[in-house]
Amino acid sequence: MPLPKTARAIAAGVAAAGLAAAAVAFGAGTASAAPAPTLVETDLGALQGATDGAVRSWLGVPYAAPPEGDLRWASPQPAAAWDGVREAVEFGAACSQGVANMPAAPSEEEDCLYLNVYAPDTGADDLPVMVWFHGGGNSYGAGSQYDPSQLVAEGRTVVVTVNYRQGLFGSMANPALDEGGEATSGNYGLEDQQAALRWVRANAAAFGGDDGNVTVFGESGGGYDVCAHLTSPTSAGLFDKAIVQSAPCSSDWAPSREEGRARDTAVAETLCPGLEDLAAVESCLRGLAPEALNDAVAGLFEVQPVEGGPVMPVATADAIAAGDVADVPVLIGINRDEEQLMTGGQEVLTGERITEADYLTALEAFGGDAAAVAAEYPVAEYENPAKALAAVQTDAHWATALSATAAALGEHTDAFVYELAATDTPWFGTFARPEWAVDSYHMVDVAYLFEPDFYEPRTPRQEAVADAMAKAWTTFARTGDPDGRGRWTAGECSARAFTDAGVRRTDFAEVHRLEFWAGLGY
Repeated sequence: MPLPKTARAIAAGVAAAGLAAAAVAFGAGTASAAPAPTLVETDLGALQGATDGAVRSWLGVPYAAPPEGDLRWASPQPAAAWDGVREAVEFGAACSQGVANMPAAPSEEEDCLYLNVYAPDTGADDLPVMVWFHGGGNSYGAGSQYDPSQLVAEGRTVVVTVNYRQGLFGSMANPALDEGGEATSGNYGLEDQQAALRWVRANAAAFGGDDGNVTVFGESGGGYDVCAHLTSPTSAGLFDKAIVQSAPCSSDWAPSREEGRARDTAVAETLCPGLEDLAAVESCLRGLAPEALNDAVAGLFEVQPVEGGPVMPVATADAIAAGDVADVPVLIGINRDEEQLMTGGQEVLTGERITEADYLTALEAFGGDAAAVAAEYPVAEYENPAKALAAVQTDAHWATALSATAAALGEHTDAFVYELAATDTPWFGTFARPEWAVDSYHMVDVAYLFEPDFYEPRTPRQEAVADAMAKAWTTFARTGDPDGRGRWTAGECSARAFTDAGVRRTDFAEVHRLEFWAGLGY
């Protein structure tokens, strides 16, 4: 685990004068207390962790029983206690998942319900706790991919990263798996997350955390999971604040029960042909090798949890509109150029540039409004057609949904809106770059809050943006206000933007042309 980059953060403040004061203040005074022990006692037994001198860590901590055999598609069960001291210095296995053109953690393991705890190497207690649900469309990724050293050491928080069941293992909604005559299947990954949150409530104090101040945060698929927990009756009381990154809750992100059943019935018919009896289908599914289940949905890219049932009774948009949402502060936002990942990635993977003709063809998805969209977003205003298309798709699908979500949340709780608007951003370390400069594309926010090994190292200028974001995130976790001084007005969609030059108030509606899209019914 790399050391926190306090020195680099100060250098970044010099490189970006607009953030210098914030960067220095954020990194100051983080090692004033005496070093803390790495041997802790949890409700299941003693754990021996490790320290790098700034951050203590406990890795591969079981929070639920291995979901194998009869537990493959079942609600998570309690983990077994252990005698003596359990070494917690290596990550647990990633949950079973296939290979994807994104930061995945390919695995065939089902014994995977582990979490990782990181705490400052000081004697401080009652620190805010942040629980991270990674992105990957609920189909890919693992908690081990996200190093939270900066949030921990400089933000003075306890951070927990979580493995939870992916793909069909986490979201299989087949009638053969329903229990008690009710629609219970399809939300196993969300239930894993709930089990992890219960573990945090029970054990946070052992690591110096405040078990009464827990913030759940996630990005993309993990962010949509946070939306689910905000509206789930079975998640009530498990957390105190929420941060939703690149996952507007008003989006149509989760399939209905009917759609999920159709998806997973088709999977079963392919893998277990000729079986009509539900008991026979269940037996066949439980006997399949993990690889077969991963291969069966490789073409779907994402297998999301389903609406309908005790965990997510209705769509998150409908629940929030009805006021069925947790009364906790929410920090929610997007990246200004979300879809540049998709258009840039398309060019990298195909080796072909998006042309103006391709752009106009893509706009046909807007039907009779295609000409109006083309007039509002003329290619000549952009560096290339790929950026033009990304602007259209970001504004139409991300910005409008964020605006609707923020307005709905603001009717029931404090909602703070942000966007990442940097133009100098790190790219994936293992992927070729597009032939043009990418801006704040989808998923790049995690490169500022964590130190994932699948991104290029941050430059000093990027460190300044990282400090500003980490300060806002950890201040929100501590106080329920990302500014900490009441200057960031709740409920406004004139969001705060994290830019290369500092944190700025921005007219979100103007930047993303929300009036135009409202005129089209978005």
